[in-house]
Amino acid sequence: MAQVPKAQQQAFIDKLTKGGDAPLAALVFGNDTGGVQELGERLLRAVLGAAADDPMQVENLDDEMLKDDPGRLADEVQAISMFGGRRVVKVRNAGEGFRKAMQAVLVLPDEQVEAFIVALAPGLKKDAALARLFTKERRLAALPVYADDARDVQGLIDAVLAEHGLRIERDARLALGHMLGGDRLASRNELEKLALYCRGQERITLADVQAVASDVSAHMTQDMLDAFFGGDAARGVRLFQALLAEGTPGAAMLTAAANHVALLRRLRLAMSEGASAREAVEKARPPVFFKRREAIQRQLRAWTEDRLARADESIWQATHKARQLPDLEAELAERCLLVLALQAGRQQAA
Repeated sequence: MAQVPKAQQQAFIDKLTKGGDAPLAALVFGNDTGGVQELGERLLRAVLGAAADDPMQVENLDDEMLKDDPGRLADEVQAISMFGGRRVVKVRNAGEGFRKAMQAVLVLPDEQVEAFIVALAPGLKKDAALARLFTKERRLAALPVYADDARDVQGLIDAVLAEHGLRIERDARLALGHMLGGDRLASRNELEKLALYCRGQERITLADVQAVASDVSAHMTQDMLDAFFGGDAARGVRLFQALLAEGTPGAAMLTAAANHVALLRRLRLAMSEGASAREAVEKARPPVFFKRREAIQRQLRAWTEDRLARADESIWQATHKARQLPDLEAELAERCLLVLALQAGRQQAA
């Protein structure tokens, strides 16, 4: 099946939804970290439908697990669901561990394969060994996800606002277009926030866009994340508690932290291609607020790609646990962010 370009990805998802012939695995990769996560979730739901939220139908692995136990992937793929139907094996931060583990999967006959693999590799380049494997092997599918361009952003605006029965005025659309882009998941989150703010209206105005963009709690959240990821745990906790007092859920702060990691990983990718930390921040799209730029540059020097991958995993684990234990949501979120602050402090002191 090889590579599935962006224009064909919806048709690929539709085919999975209808239960048509599917490859053994799909690799979602590219420089749009949020877009990789969003597309991976769509693939999972296309295969499982209403069962996508059932933990018995989804086995979550990551690249580090497979480095330690490469045979586990083949074992999970062959495991039969206790409740019937197809399972999904989801692999986060897929890399060399996953690539080597796939070798044992590829020798399996089709009749022994009981699960569909969805592998997420944010930041993976198209010439990486893993991407080449999925591009060339006929039983695999590679789905690249790159940062949205202006046309993509406008399409996303239309799609999200249509879901909420909202229309948008021209000047508001132009302003919104300049604010969004780069990370699809972050853009979708901003549009959902705008739609919630405008609930009950028929049209979104420029004033609505400016009101949401200048939301005080949003700036406080950014300050909190810069504190935690900069190693200032005390300031981070103070801002965390202030946001809680304003009614911001712990889960929302974990989502913001995940988006922050996505931003840092995207900027880290630019640095791996030759940009300095300053150049990566100054050229970021959507642009980084000018008052945050020095703080982000300091974070980029402390957080390597490997450390960011582990931070991403920690945030995901905390989010998953918070869904299971909603009464402890705030405590779990605060503990996760505190651990990240302590790690940042050690990295800066090293």
